[in-house]
Amino acid sequence: MLLQTNDFICGRAPRDTRVLLVTPHYADRVSNVAQTTVGPPLGLAYMAAVLEQRGFVVSILDANALGLSDQQTADAVARRTPHVVGFTAVTPTVDQCAHLAALVRKLLPGSLIVLGGVHPTVEPEDTLSRAACADLVVRGEADTRFAEILEALGRGEALDALEGVSFRDAGGAVKSTALSGRQEDLDALPEPARHLLPMERYVGPDGTRFTTMVGARGCPGRCTYCSVHQAFGLRLRNRAPAKVVQEMSNCLADHGSRVFGFVDDTFTTNRKWVHELCEEMIRVGLHREVRWFCLTRVDRVDPELLALMKSAGCTKVEMGIESGDQGVLDSLGKGTTTAQVVQAFGWARQAGLETLAFINLFSPEETPASLKNTRALLFEADPDLLQASFCTPYPGTELARRCEEAGITASADLSQYVFLTGPVMDHPRFTREQMLTYHKGLLRAFYFRPRTMARILRSAARSGAWRGFARAALAGSMSLLTGRSGSQGRSAG
Repeated sequence: MLLQTNDFICGRAPRDTRVLLVTPHYADRVSNVAQTTVGPPLGLAYMAAVLEQRGFVVSILDANALGLSDQQTADAVARRTPHVVGFTAVTPTVDQCAHLAALVRKLLPGSLIVLGGVHPTVEPEDTLSRAACADLVVRGEADTRFAEILEALGRGEALDALEGVSFRDAGGAVKSTALSGRQEDLDALPEPARHLLPMERYVGPDGTRFTTMVGARGCPGRCTYCSVHQAFGLRLRNRAPAKVVQEMSNCLADHGSRVFGFVDDTFTTNRKWVHELCEEMIRVGLHREVRWFCLTRVDRVDPELLALMKSAGCTKVEMGIESGDQGVLDSLGKGTTTAQVVQAFGWARQAGLETLAFINLFSPEETPASLKNTRALLFEADPDLLQASFCTPYPGTELARRCEEAGITASADLSQYVFLTGPVMDHPRFTREQMLTYHKGLLRAFYFRPRTMARILRSAARSGAWRGFARAALAGSMSLLTGRSGSQGRSAG
């Protein structure tokens, strides 16, 4: 369908415009070892909250949580007869979203189909070339801007007058308008519209209701393999601690959520903010009602801070080891040392916190010697859980640029860019089979050691929910035995 025939593009937006935001089903493509939870799509929930404020009729379809096939997803979209359909895409799901767009176009030929997310932000031309049935790409943080774009289109404003959009002109060429900034004041946003989500579907392995939380956006790290700074920038933007705690209290009261996972990329970057947040949790007594976990860096923690987090209800910290070889760490732009790794995991253990370690295997600089160093450091740091990933050159990252310059080829099939399941690079020193075999062997050596199994059993005993932990353990064991391993810990690019 040509853009020029769409009601929105022509300034004929219907009254009570219905907007449906969709996240595709991808959970089955990653197996579950270190983590077994599917979290809510908070990005869509933030946009939905603003759309509701602006008077749009909004709904969210979380096909991931509902376990819907692509055809079931398209049929569910069609039954709601939305005027606007928005899909969120990352690199391994962009082709899936393109397929969904084509299915929806057949069922709803007059709808406006929009794609957003990290991959469309970084690669808008590639996205539109893959998604022939999509009308528009909205780039960057679109919490409020998506509603503004729909309002502007409804008034008949031209696409090239809008901020941060990519589209095809009358001749089919992709045009992109400038994107000037990000959502600076996170406190100005309404709470995510969780009432539009199937909150009963988000549960942890012990059956406790779970949700994710945003405490900040942005990450000052410059890891070469990460695309977070392209989506959210290098500058950290924290929410007011009282706002975060109030939202957690509301989730507990409204949805029964008692476990919270902070999706901030480096939770403890602003030490003063963490102190204020923890003190606020303790002040209102939330630490007696809920538990929470976070992701951070080994060079951004200390014993006093970790102890305070523990007293405020934190039960787990997730930190990147990435490599046990200092040369590889430096090449990845991690900015940490192997000594800091051992120190940080030791401090967390002393504070009584469970730990999860991230390992990033087979970067271009990886050698047999560096792998040996990584294995040694992993067992010295001694985390409770492990997520071992394959180094993946996501589009737009420094890693991807370096691979291209070095002549290192990567798969053209973006659906394979799931860093948990297999390599996509043609490594200069290792075959694909060697990489898969090492990966599986490392996970087996870690998870089948008596120490790790005993810790998992103790966690089950503390929770009193043996059935849920048994299911998680079975899923993890099967993935290790079959060679598929991973979790949904860190976001893909």
